Amino acid sequence: MKNIIFFLAFFSLAGACKSKKAVITTQPVTIGNHNADSVSVVALKGDNINRKSWNYFSDRLNIDYVSGDGGEMSGTLSLRMRNDSILWFSVSVAFGIQVAKGIITRDSVLVLDLYHKEYMRLGIQDLSTMLGASVSLRELQNLIVSNPIFDTTFYQKDIPSGGWYSAKPPITNVIFTNSNGNIDTSFIAEKEKNRQIKVIYEGEQRSGSFSVPQQMQLIAIGDKNTVRLQASFTNPSDAFIPSYPFSIPSGYTPKK
Repeated sequence: MKNIIFFLAFFSLAGACKSKKAVITTQPVTIGNHNADSVSVVALKGDNINRKSWNYFSDRLNIDYVSGDGGEMSGTLSLRMRNDSILWFSVSVAFGIQVAKGIITRDSVLVLDLYHKEYMRLGIQDLSTMLGASVSLRELQNLIVSNPIFDTTFYQKDIPSGGWYSAKPPITNVIFTNSNGNIDTSFIAEKEKNRQIKVIYEGEQRSGSFSVPQQMQLIAIGDKNTVRLQASFTNPSDAFIPSYPFSIPSGYTPKK
């Protein structure tokens, strides 16, 4: 249970941004270890990716988690987000029992393990060290609402079916879209390390002024384990969020 709680708190939450044009260049660009260390990109004025512009997002997601080491959990993940500012979440299991909650800002991470009465306090750089890759609040939010992880995109002309990339070495995000320009598959890989994430988005529904998927399936492959997380968006909303309640109760101890 303990490992599942902290995995859900950090890894499964690894934002929309304003639409930006692709970089115009004909020089090789290093984007990780997809096929080669560098690829040729073509000069383009823009991409066909449907980016969402938003201020607030909240939802209650039904989740099913399965780990290759035998861990399993089903429950709900409640989210409250303000764009590029804050991400608040809580995890509940059977009968609505809350087992974890946390809050992530631009520079800090704080997570409570309600089951073991422990807490973890980190700087955003500490989180990057734990995951082995540079991450930020913006990138975590982008993953949740099915946007490119990074803002700038490139086009890889050597793939017959096409494919967009956003990159921030050593991380590469390979993107494929459907006919509406919405991302349906997103691959995230880290250069020279045997770790990758595949995210599949299915369906589409309105969240007020912008759309989100109906379902998201995340498959994380690491050196020693493979994890699957299935999430269903149940009631997405872009309404103003007045508060993000969070405090460390008396008696909680730091997690080592």
